[in-house]
Amino acid sequence: MPSIEILGTGRIDERESAFPLSVQLPNGDVLCSFSVGGGPHVTGGTDWARSTDGGLTWSLEGTILPLDEEAGIANYLKLSLAADNKTIYAYGSQISSDHEIEMHRRKANAVFCRSTDDGRSWSAPEQIPMPDCPLEIAHAILPLKSGRLLAPTATLPAQDRLGEQVLVAISDDGGQTWPQQSIVFQDPNGKLGYFEQKLAELAPRRLMATAWTVTLGDYTDKPDSFVISNDDGTTWGPAMSTGIHGQTMTPIPLGDDRLLVPYNCRYGEQAVMMCLVTFTDESWSVHHESVMYDAKAHHQRGVDVTSGIDEVKAFTFGFPTAIRLNDGTFLATHWSVENGVSGIRWTKLRVDW
Repeated sequence: MPSIEILGTGRIDERESAFPLSVQLPNGDVLCSFSVGGGPHVTGGTDWARSTDGGLTWSLEGTILPLDEEAGIANYLKLSLAADNKTIYAYGSQISSDHEIEMHRRKANAVFCRSTDDGRSWSAPEQIPMPDCPLEIAHAILPLKSGRLLAPTATLPAQDRLGEQVLVAISDDGGQTWPQQSIVFQDPNGKLGYFEQKLAELAPRRLMATAWTVTLGDYTDKPDSFVISNDDGTTWGPAMSTGIHGQTMTPIPLGDDRLLVPYNCRYGEQAVMMCLVTFTDESWSVHHESVMYDAKAHHQRGVDVTSGIDEVKAFTFGFPTAIRLNDGTFLATHWSVENGVSGIRWTKLRVDW
């Protein structure tokens, strides 16, 4: 039977940090980036840590992009490694450091920094053209085997249209220019919104994106959605249901039609779950499911809550992702509030399937 074994877990950072994402370099080092300050509300800059033993121990190395205190601009950037294994991208959002501003009024710019020395130093931020409205950037740049780069974002144009569209900016020259965009998620009936987008390359030219799916306006959760592209992200098929009532989820390709999928479950018994999935362009089947992180809490949406957005500030964990390591195990990371502090947790996994 398919199974997932937890081999170990621990904390990387304890400084009101959030939104981690890791990469493994050709020399075996693992880098993890994360925002520091404000927990998931982001009031500071982005730091990185390094592990030389497959994620078991970590050392803080420095800051990729600091808080601009004078301008009041915070940021949160997430790592990915170019197809040539030489350039590391740190992509995300520069936003107002005032987290009391409502989501649809918190102006954001899509930016990325580069490192070409195994993450020891980073370039100044470069801006990627995106729609002129607040943005939610919930994943890294996705470098494809073809050399193409995809930079994803969701749009937050108005209070009743949060997540109305998920799109990717496209670069075919290593991020020098971004002349093209494509729509990944948008409900043709105008009733659904999409948050916390995640992207993965399944095979050359074949991609998957997933999203936490809600009804626009009252932001009631629906089953998470996925969508497929068969042309390197130039076009995307219709959104299909995963059948999973979660929030953020990340597809990790295992080869052929198989995935490892960590996801948030914030209603009912709260936890970061992990499952093993097979899929087609139109279907999604779960073959194993277990708990990766038990939040030891139970929550239901209150009957007097008119918008699911009102509950976001009460979330105490999120952003589960994972990478396959050179030894065949997987390193998952997420943020969580533990002992009153928002920090970064790693979990080492072995998949038998």
